[in-house]
Amino acid sequence: MQMAENTNNIYELRFYSVEAGRDRDMRARVQNDLKWLFPRHGIRPVGGWSALAAPELPLFVYITPFTDMIERDRCWTGFYTDPDWQEVRKRTNAGSELVEDYQIWFVREIVGWTQPAAIQGGLDELIFFKTLVGKSAVAGGALRESELPALERSGAVVQGAFDVVSGGTLPGAMAFLRWPNWEARRTGLAALADDAALADRRASERREFGHSLIGRTGSYLLDPVTVDWD
Repeated sequence: MQMAENTNNIYELRFYSVEAGRDRDMRARVQNDLKWLFPRHGIRPVGGWSALAAPELPLFVYITPFTDMIERDRCWTGFYTDPDWQEVRKRTNAGSELVEDYQIWFVREIVGWTQPAAIQGGLDELIFFKTLVGKSAVAGGALRESELPALERSGAVVQGAFDVVSGGTLPGAMAFLRWPNWEARRTGLAALADDAALADRRASERREFGHSLIGRTGSYLLDPVTVDWD
């Protein structure tokens, strides 16, 4: 895990609800067309996934860093007005909208993004955390110093963790993990429940604040989609 180097950066997290039966088409759009069209306009996602387990499927998820909202708006304006995007969209829609609807979240780093090595049979997970109202900064410290190290002791690799600025349930935080495989995740979560150091930290928080700073609200299981951004 690495500390966030520039907490002024904004990350945009997008969730695309894909038309039923068209996960492969979504992957193809990203890997064959957006791989060169996004970078033309300064859009370079650091991660992209097809969801394996989520409230609705198929779902495509990706996260992109920007220096600030001004840069973000400039990049997307250039992209959406590019005639090549209109051609790509029409061709890859193939007669019906590939993306039926979408959500956009904005988040800031708590733990800096790292790209772990690909693992054959590996499994990524996006965990959503509920944080204590009025204690977002302290909760970020608890996540960085206690919750995420406990997950690492349980066998997960932390790819990045973020404070949610907008989107979802607020206040909240989120983290991307990588597990070696499904079984490692199952045994790791069982070990997490028995982590004495984590239990002690949470007990201390309840004594000080009357409640744990961090609560888990759910997670998505994800299949990484590899893209060589041109």
